[in-house]
Amino acid sequence: MSFKAQLKVIDGIKKDKPDYFMLYLNAFINEIERANKKYETAREYDRDTLTKLIWTGVKTISVSEQTNDEKVLLESRLPLLTFINGLMALLTPKEFEKIFPIDKEFNGDKWGMKDYYYTRRYIEEFGENRVIGDEIEEYLWEYQNHTIRFYMVKTLKIMSNIRRLETGKGIMEEFLEEQGVPTYTMHEDLDNKQYIENNQTGEISEVKKPRPRYLRVVKNENKKIML
Repeated sequence: MSFKAQLKVIDGIKKDKPDYFMLYLNAFINEIERANKKYETAREYDRDTLTKLIWTGVKTISVSEQTNDEKVLLESRLPLLTFINGLMALLTPKEFEKIFPIDKEFNGDKWGMKDYYYTRRYIEEFGENRVIGDEIEEYLWEYQNHTIRFYMVKTLKIMSNIRRLETGKGIMEEFLEEQGVPTYTMHEDLDNKQYIENNQTGEISEVKKPRPRYLRVVKNENKKIML
């Protein structure tokens, strides 16, 4: 007795990607509303409230996507960033590490990068039971944790985009120009050809893409043929 399987391909059900920004933002707003009913100022927050607000606030910024460069929208993020940084400034490094553990990366010396040992030495010199306070921005840049890293990158991007809308140049562009390093802008025409423009001199150069290794030139009497 033979058996023949009858198989049929059907389309799977596509699931919408979760909007993590809205999820974290809503959680952050809910925590703020609960805290406002219980406390007059942020300095009165208990450690559990402080931890929840810092975690949801940092995650809100770190997963945010900036697709709109309107100045009003960008500037609306500044009070939020100031508030979140102010909350983190109330912590000691020991308390901060409980929320954002140091990344377990140990080969930083080999590559000339910050790692677990670098952060640990920094905390020891800073004082693990000392309130971070006004040194919060420096502390965040020195601290090695992937969530904090995303948070700081997004913060810098917000500030840079605001600067670009005001002056026509972002923070990094201004820094590179001060160092005498030219910057370039990539353009693409209607024929999908790419070219770059030197932002300092206005010089334009065509982008020449490298030929794939699997292609070789075969010479003909009249023309070259790519195989």
